Amino acid sequence: MPLRDEDYVAFVDESTRPDPLNPLTVVSGVLIPSRWLRPAERRWEQFIRSEVGRESGIAEFKAHDLLAGKGLAIDIAKHQREEKGFHKSAKGAAHDFYKLALEHIALIAEARVLAVGSKTLVPEETYRLWYWLLYATLVQRADHPRPRISMIIIDGQDRGFRRAQDLIAYRFYRRFPNVQPYVAAGNEWFIGGSALHESHLHPFIQFADLICGVARRNLEGNPKFASWYPVHIRDYASARGREVDCSPAALACLERLDPAGATGWKDALLVA
Repeated sequence: MPLRDEDYVAFVDESTRPDPLNPLTVVSGVLIPSRWLRPAERRWEQFIRSEVGRESGIAEFKAHDLLAGKGLAIDIAKHQREEKGFHKSAKGAAHDFYKLALEHIALIAEARVLAVGSKTLVPEETYRLWYWLLYATLVQRADHPRPRISMIIIDGQDRGFRRAQDLIAYRFYRRFPNVQPYVAAGNEWFIGGSALHESHLHPFIQFADLICGVARRNLEGNPKFASWYPVHIRDYASARGREVDCSPAALACLERLDPAGATGWKDALLVA
């Protein structure tokens, strides 16, 4: 689904399968209109109070820990037992929470999810592909106001991910000079800058991590978790009148701009 005429902030993370014989890296991002950031954050804090029992509404979740029943899984299980009468193992409670969290993300007002994988052990390569896809969604109509990306927030401390963003922003402008890469005449870019951030400081980066976790397991064909992305993100939103996954639309846009595949879109792997 195309992005709307909004100023978006993107929160991005990656998940890599460290298998040199069968490598896979997935990069996912959650795109949220800047005007919805605080309302979405407050709504998430209420969710944490309800499902985890943290009065502060603040907690750090990692996909790997939740799937393995580690990290905050024991706290989640304890809260479910004391407040809701559910008696489940830490892993079972964490899995329930994970699914609810994905459904929560799917219904954030005007949010979009963009996830792509590629067969590489080098995250920067998949980040570059993700940036190409994102920027292609911003230039669909030359005679109409279009979405803008004011800032990209990247999890971690790897400066290579920021350099990749700078590189693709420049290359996009050079490769597609006729798609009007400005909001207006002059230097008003539709592509903003990027910043590195730590996941424990912002829930939306954690959202990207949770989405990465299930997107990678879908692409791996994991028998237990492969259905979580389509069922609890894409289909859950669709059943409620929303199209939250913009990954296929982004790939189609890039393919139209670059039929020869010089941007690497032919290597893109999307969740089935």
